[in-house]
Amino acid sequence: MNLVWHRADLRLHDNPALGEALKAGPVVGLVVFDPSILQNTSPRRRAWFYQNVAALREGYRRRGGSLLVRTGLPWEVLPQVVGELGVKGVFAVRNSTPYAQFRDRKVQEALPGQVRWLEGQYIHEPGTILKPDGGPYTVFTPFSKRWWAAQEPVLLEAPAHFPSVTPPPGYDLGSIPEEASDVPLPPVGEEAALRALEAFLHNKLPQYHQTRDGLAGEGVSRLSYYFTLGVLSPRLAARRALQVGGEGARKWVNELCWRDFSGDLLYHRPEMLSSAYDPRWNDLPWNDDSELFAAWLHGQTGIPVVDACMRELRATGFLSNRGRMVVAQFAVKLALLPWQKCERAFRDLLLDGDNASNLQGWHWAGGLGVDAAPYFRVFNLITQAETHDPGGVWLKRWVPESNGLAQPYKAPVLDLEFARRRYLAAAEKIAKKPGMAAESQEPKARGF
Repeated sequence: MNLVWHRADLRLHDNPALGEALKAGPVVGLVVFDPSILQNTSPRRRAWFYQNVAALREGYRRRGGSLLVRTGLPWEVLPQVVGELGVKGVFAVRNSTPYAQFRDRKVQEALPGQVRWLEGQYIHEPGTILKPDGGPYTVFTPFSKRWWAAQEPVLLEAPAHFPSVTPPPGYDLGSIPEEASDVPLPPVGEEAALRALEAFLHNKLPQYHQTRDGLAGEGVSRLSYYFTLGVLSPRLAARRALQVGGEGARKWVNELCWRDFSGDLLYHRPEMLSSAYDPRWNDLPWNDDSELFAAWLHGQTGIPVVDACMRELRATGFLSNRGRMVVAQFAVKLALLPWQKCERAFRDLLLDGDNASNLQGWHWAGGLGVDAAPYFRVFNLITQAETHDPGGVWLKRWVPESNGLAQPYKAPVLDLEFARRRYLAAAEKIAKKPGMAAESQEPKARGF
C-alpha cells in the first residue's frame, strides 16, 4: 500500500503524486490538518479548505478509494499512519514556501527514504526556470521568455477507479471539521473547478486582454480560488487556454507565468515574508497608526475606490486585479502603513490568498524592489476609479455614500497630495542609495 499525502493539490486530475503512487500499487489518500497553518488563518479560508477536502474525499469514494484525514504536525502524523497501515511509500506534490520546506524536511527525516516528491503545484516548479549561468531571475520579462520556451509538462488524467485496499477492521478514516464561513463560498471541488474553467474559456477568455482590468472584476476568471488549494491544475488550465488560442488566451496564460514567477521569487528569497525584496525600502518612514490601519481595513478612509475595494473584499473574499493594486498602493505608498501587517490582514480576507502571489503583489505594488517596479509610480486614486469604473456602478454598489463619484465622499483620512509628496521625498532619498536596479517596468494589475 502507498500513501498520497495531499497538501496544495486537492484534486485527482493531473496529480503526479497520485499517478506515481498508483504505478507502485494500491493507494490511500491522506490530508493532515496542520495546526501550524490552520490556527493562523481566517475562518473563511479554513471553511473553504475543509469543504474542498470533503469534495476530494467524495472523489476518492466514488472511485472505490479512501481519503484519511488526521490532525497534528505532519512529521508526527505521517510516521504513525505509515506504521498503522504498513505503507511502503509516501508520495506528495512538492511545495516550496519557507514553512513547507521546513515541514517537508522534518517529514523526510522522520521517514528516511520513504517519501517521493513530485512536481505539480505550478506549471514549472520554483527553482527550475534559471538564467544561463544557473542563477534565479529577479525580473519577470526574461523569466517569462525562458518559461514560455520550457518544455510543456505531461498531463495526467484522473483515475477511473482505485485498486481495492482493505484497511484494518474498524480503522478510523477521520472526520473533517465543519466551520462556517463569513462569506459565500464558490462551488467546491475539482468538478466545479473544471466546469468553471470551461465556462471562462467559452465566455470570457476571448476578450480577457480587453476586460481584465476593470475594478468590478467581471472580466477575470476567478479560478484563483481553485489554484490556491490545487483543486484545479494550472498545467491543465494553461493547456486548455492555449488550445482555445487568441490574444486573450496568451494574456491569461501569462498570468499563470506570473504565478510561477511569484513562487520562484519566494523560493529563492524567503526573507520576502518580512523584509522588502530590496532591503533599502525597509527604511521608509513607516507609520504604525492603528486608527489609520483600521480605516483602511474596514473601508472607511473616505476615498471611494479604496473603501469600495476593502468592503467588497470583506464581503466576498475576492477583489479584482486592479483593486488589489489600488489598496496596496494606498496602504504602502500613501499611508506608509507597515506593509507586513497590511499584507497579512489582506491575505486573511482573500479566499484565494496564495502566500507567494500575495507577497509578490504587495512588494510590486508597494515599490519594494520586486522586478524593479519604479518607486515614483504612485496611483492617482481619483483617476483610477474614473478610468476603471467609468460609470461609477461598482463604486455605488460598495460605497453608496459616494453616489458613484470618485471624489472623496467625506473628509479623507489622508490628504492625498500631501501623502504623495511625503512618500516621493522619502523614496527619492532611498533610491539614491547604491544598489537600485537599473531595469524597471511599469506596474500592471495582475491576477486571475
